[in-house]
Amino acid sequence: MPPAQWGYNLLFEPEPGVLGEVKIKDEELGIVDLKFKSQSEECMTHFGLRGRATTVYPVESERLSTLLQEKPSQNPSNEMVAKLYWPEVSRESEADILERVCQIAEKESQVKGHVPEVVWFHKFEETSTAQIRRTLGIPDSEQGSRVLYIIIFRKLSPITTLSKQEFLTAWWQAVLCRCPSLLRSPLYMDWMSRPSCPMGERRPSSRH
Repeated sequence: MPPAQWGYNLLFEPEPGVLGEVKIKDEELGIVDLKFKSQSEECMTHFGLRGRATTVYPVESERLSTLLQEKPSQNPSNEMVAKLYWPEVSRESEADILERVCQIAEKESQVKGHVPEVVWFHKFEETSTAQIRRTLGIPDSEQGSRVLYIIIFRKLSPITTLSKQEFLTAWWQAVLCRCPSLLRSPLYMDWMSRPSCPMGERRPSSRH
């Protein structure tokens, strides 16, 4: 049986002498190059047979760096991180949720600029676990099936890198971000309920 039927993507097949470099074809951008810093201490991994198996890597990309420069931002960082995870196919994608959260945040001065910036995302349709279930003859193969997603974010600075007044300022702004108008939004609550939800970024003005 071909690897794709087991949800295995050959793009991530390790090559001798190449460490974490892949190229993904995108309908709008063409070829997107990604170099994962898999040896970085900033990597976050969660592997298992249950859940989304969310993994976060620092990442470099010539193509996306150009795109990053074209996007206005209050975050001065030019670094990026990649989030790879396996959500259920039936769920709305995190990138779509964040886009709508940004639209809501535009009307809230205390929240504007605090929502993580999505640089690029991609859904690997061929990795759906429904294919495995169909191959094994499992009924209702689409129900609860998962698919591999990758989202590239502009890198945020963890609040744990701060201390004293800077830490308190960042913490208080995170509290203010949970304003009533957004708390009433099911989109915001869905996003906030996700593990490792980022809420801050280092700025020249010390605002996070």
